[in-house]
Amino acid sequence: MQATIPGDQQDKHSQIELAVERVKTGEQQAYEIIIRQFERQMYTYCFYILKNHEATEDAVQDIFIRAYENLHQYSRQTSFSAWLYKMAYHHLMNIKKKHSRWLRLVQQVKEQDPIVQVSPYKSVIEELLTYLTPEERHILLLKAVEQYSFEEISNIMGLKSATIRKKYERLRRKLLDHRSKGGLVNGQTPNTTL
Repeated sequence: MQATIPGDQQDKHSQIELAVERVKTGEQQAYEIIIRQFERQMYTYCFYILKNHEATEDAVQDIFIRAYENLHQYSRQTSFSAWLYKMAYHHLMNIKKKHSRWLRLVQQVKEQDPIVQVSPYKSVIEELLTYLTPEERHILLLKAVEQYSFEEISNIMGLKSATIRKKYERLRRKLLDHRSKGGLVNGQTPNTTL
């Protein structure tokens, strides 16, 4: 993680808010500032949910297009970052719903295999994320990676803060239980239900 200079976060926040206002007044080129600021974060967030580079690139592009089209709905009551993540969350959930039929088929195949082979090059984080539902991955990424508060995550996902907190604690226990039961041994995990 990169060290930040005091006031640096506030400067970035101010620059983004200024860029938003410029775009709202018709200065389309100012949207490039917003894209440059959030493109990498959005890509990482989407990739951990979609696990496919092409689908992730398409999703990020769609999110930025939708954000641009709906920028008039943004107000400073929440940070622009949280507003953008909320838009990303809903877009990714729609993508997941469209692919749910395919995902059920994949799950049935996984349940028939006694051992899931995991590439030795796959990171432990990616491997653990495969055992989480899309909603759990969203919560984990927003809390642990993006470091949003439970209140901000509740605004993004449209759930109560207490619900997010409980779900976060459950998913942490789920991952810890999986590791303690011998998951992630020599690149192989027993195919157990969590």
